[in-house]
Amino acid sequence: MELAFDFIIFFYLITVGIFLLQESHHRVRLRNSKLRQTIFVLFILSWITIFYGSFIEPRLLIIKQTSVNLIEAPTQTIRAVVFSDIHAGPFKKSDWVSKVVKRVQEIQPDIIFILGDFVVKSATDIQYLSPLAELRAPYGVYAVTGNHEYYANASNEVIAALESFGIEVIENETLNLEIENKTLRIAGVSDIWFEGDIGKTMQSVVEEDTTIMLAHNPDVVFSDTTRLADLVLAAHTHGGQISLPFIGPVPAVPTRLGRAFDKGWFEYNGQPFFITSGVGETGTRARLFNIPEIVEMKIGF
Repeated sequence: MELAFDFIIFFYLITVGIFLLQESHHRVRLRNSKLRQTIFVLFILSWITIFYGSFIEPRLLIIKQTSVNLIEAPTQTIRAVVFSDIHAGPFKKSDWVSKVVKRVQEIQPDIIFILGDFVVKSATDIQYLSPLAELRAPYGVYAVTGNHEYYANASNEVIAALESFGIEVIENETLNLEIENKTLRIAGVSDIWFEGDIGKTMQSVVEEDTTIMLAHNPDVVFSDTTRLADLVLAAHTHGGQISLPFIGPVPAVPTRLGRAFDKGWFEYNGQPFFITSGVGETGTRARLFNIPEIVEMKIGF
């Protein structure tokens, strides 16, 4: 699929580029025809948009800053970094992963959460993930699996690689972090399209616990059991990859929640959750009005 999209993109850019060059050499003909002028301008705009969306915006990287309190009167705050959807493969290789890691470390986070989809379609893509071994945070680096780990039939290999990098993969379980004499529970659910089991993940959690759930797919909010979490951090949507002002995502968002829940803060039946649009792409290499993001989140508890 990636090669097909690349062929279409390159074919369009080359053929339209040739057309624009030819037309620019016939300025008299262009000046004397309003229709030609209109077509010329439209093709210029489309060429610029496709080139920018395919080769410029996907290589940009922003830091989105936000904050949340898990209880009404928090006494502790930690700086978390959240990112997802690296999709190491044809479009995003080691140099991109290194760039992400460098920006993450510049934030000097207390804790790091990575929300799945490390590869695109093959276990060979794991080779590009090695820069993740440079991630460091005082309270640890934690990850969950995404659907592409299973599409690639490489979930076990990805998990093994991440653990060799010092990243703790949380699969349908919880762990306790002791932070300044307070306990913060981190629940990690494997991808719910495959081996994810929310009931198993939350079986030891009670309402009195302060709990963050890490999940790749935001559709975990449909489960009543998820209500035991004070906050859900999710990914998977890519923000639609192509998102137009006032319209939102152009392609369908691959969740039951749908287009209205593309990226950012939301609430579903009283459950607060945050969706990051990620740092990588699948299908086409394009992003538009949806720059890859790393999220710096201050969490009070």
